[in-house]
Amino acid sequence: MLAKIKGLLKKIDGTLVFLGALVLVAVIAAQVIGGGDKILDGLERAGSLFESVWLRLILGFTLGGMIRLLIPSAVIARWLGHASGIRGLLIGSYIAIIMPGGPYVTMPVIAAIYSAGAGIGPIIALLTGRALLGVQMLIVWQIPFLGVEISLARYIACLVLPPIAGMVGAAVYKLLFGPPPVMGEIGGQTTDADLSSDTTDDASNDSENEV
Repeated sequence: MLAKIKGLLKKIDGTLVFLGALVLVAVIAAQVIGGGDKILDGLERAGSLFESVWLRLILGFTLGGMIRLLIPSAVIARWLGHASGIRGLLIGSYIAIIMPGGPYVTMPVIAAIYSAGAGIGPIIALLTGRALLGVQMLIVWQIPFLGVEISLARYIACLVLPPIAGMVGAAVYKLLFGPPPVMGEIGGQTTDADLSSDTTDDASNDSENEV
């Protein structure tokens, strides 16, 4: 029982506390404005929203988990890690062009890539590219409503922005929060690369002991 409580406490981080505080403020505001009925109305709307997106969430989480399983952390670290340089920024920026689906699908996938060892810069570039360069948004929404000319002009102008955002964002992160977490420390998880490293270290130690 105590171990389960400790496990739950480890999952409480700054983001969870911040979201909890926002929910508490929203509940208090609803209580002040309209009393308990307003709170119940908000909960009903939250339930309706969840009912409309729960299947997408499950699919997104499943896809994120499969990416963690099928793509080794060492591969992600090599192409999108902190030491990937401009190559990682470019890959992160433009792979977003072909990412399908809305945030319910793409955010679990991006989170899985990040937790598997992707660097801060490539992840920021990926998020920026997803927001600016998604082909689905261009074809389905912008061209039908705004026409080809203005939509393509905006799209072409934004092509250079994701790598710049990734580069600047990584510098801002380092300035505000210090060095980024290394692969294996993100979210307190141990990655495949760490396990391989531990195995190699153990083998080296055994060899030294035999000598």
